[in-house]
Amino acid sequence: MAISLAKRKTGKKTKNRTSEIEKARGKITPVGEDDWVKMVVYSKNKVGKTRFACSSELKTLVIDCNERGTTSVRKYKNASKYRVQVWDDLDAIYWLLRSGEHDFEVVVIDTVTMLAIVCMKFVLKDDHDRDFNRDPKSPDQRSWGKLGEHLKDVIIKFRNLPMHVIFTAQEKRTDSEDEDGTITSEVHPELSPSPRSTLLSAVDIIGRMYVADTVDKKGKTVKERRMLLGSHPKYVAGNRFEELKYIERNPTFGGFLKKIAGER
Repeated sequence: MAISLAKRKTGKKTKNRTSEIEKARGKITPVGEDDWVKMVVYSKNKVGKTRFACSSELKTLVIDCNERGTTSVRKYKNASKYRVQVWDDLDAIYWLLRSGEHDFEVVVIDTVTMLAIVCMKFVLKDDHDRDFNRDPKSPDQRSWGKLGEHLKDVIIKFRNLPMHVIFTAQEKRTDSEDEDGTITSEVHPELSPSPRSTLLSAVDIIGRMYVADTVDKKGKTVKERRMLLGSHPKYVAGNRFEELKYIERNPTFGGFLKKIAGER
């Protein structure tokens, strides 16, 4: 009886292993097939981050994290908005997008900087509900730790959605002093260090958008939007696509997709 039972267990294990192998085999696809672009674009206020994110022909959902920045894309027929005022709003839209019961191909988190503020309000309220002696307006080290974990979780979850994902952010300059007293500056997306590190490592493209003066064909000086996509000693930027230039002039997300696909 014992031998028979052992054989039965061994047969069950073999069957389960075969099932797992077939499951793994079904998940293997050619590199580049069904790949979606994940990126972060950051800049100063009102440079055009949201317009860039909506500048493709694909149906785009802008998750407005109390940023109120969708006015600039009100005439974009391909764009819709979803307003996040409390943390639970973000959870609801995530599950809708993950369900696949929608026709959006691009989702924009606008901005992760403001999302961090929404998240901190949630963390402080939760802490206060657990301990009425806690000040609901004063975060401590533990609060910042919870904020970081919540944001990192959200960044990875949205990054993994089967669609193009764009995180927008405000920019911030951080100064640091070396041992010899030399001051160095770094301009990066405005987010606390831990979730910022997760964000920057999770995406394919890190673009810093800015406005530069240029001369048109008539010799007139005009403003031109540009995006830095290559490594720079001061500005955080980079991308994994050789089809994109170090600096893209008058960038659009639709243009990026066409270049990556080899259409232009």
